[in-house]
Amino acid sequence: MKLDEIRASKNLRHFLNFLNTEVYGKRFKRFGKRLNVIPALEHSSSGRLHYHLVLQKPQSRHPEMAQEADKAFLTLIENCWKRTDFGYAEIHIHDRIDHGWTDYISKTADTGDGIEWENSTWI
Repeated sequence: MKLDEIRASKNLRHFLNFLNTEVYGKRFKRFGKRLNVIPALEHSSSGRLHYHLVLQKPQSRHPEMAQEADKAFLTLIENCWKRTDFGYAEIHIHDRIDHGWTDYISKTADTGDGIEWENSTWI
């Protein structure tokens, strides 16, 4: 099955449902509690579709264990992504973003790529 924009969007939504369920459990389904996300869909130079995400990191309940919680969250992201139909093993996660990175993912004027508002949430 070839990946197109519609399948990519559904695959991302599937990933976000897995991730939000793992992070928030019943609060996700019952109350709509979810991680904030800004997804940007992009075509690589070879034409392959992929996403860049700004994804909220959940607050650690125990600040003294924040480093372990961060590592566990990164592992959770990878595991949830690999559970999707198009979840390739090529995952790059950066825990610090700057203006250069935000400029890069928002470069939509001349590429035809851009923010996918359907799967975006930022409250």
